[in-house]
Amino acid sequence: MKPKGTEEFILLDKIVVTEGFLKTKPSVEKIHQAIEHVKRTGYLDEPITIKRESKILTDGYTRYIAAQKMGIDPVPIAYEKAPLHNHI
Repeated sequence: MKPKGTEEFILLDKIVVTEGFLKTKPSVEKIHQAIEHVKRTGYLDEPITIKRESKILTDGYTRYIAAQKMGIDPVPIAYEKAPLHNHI
């Protein structure tokens, strides 16, 4: 089963985690909740969001850590949507 919004699955080690994420780890409680969801359902609650070309993580660091700890590989991902530009 895949979480809603999953565009594809990629190997965890292909995702680039920036120093900003590495310096600010999610709370133990958030990681525990993500792991418990995997234990109950067998999959992540949402895909991990990355940039299409660079594979840089933009959202879902808690899910990334939970996937590492639970041995989920490959992981569901969604690509970051390009910002919409307002034309005046």
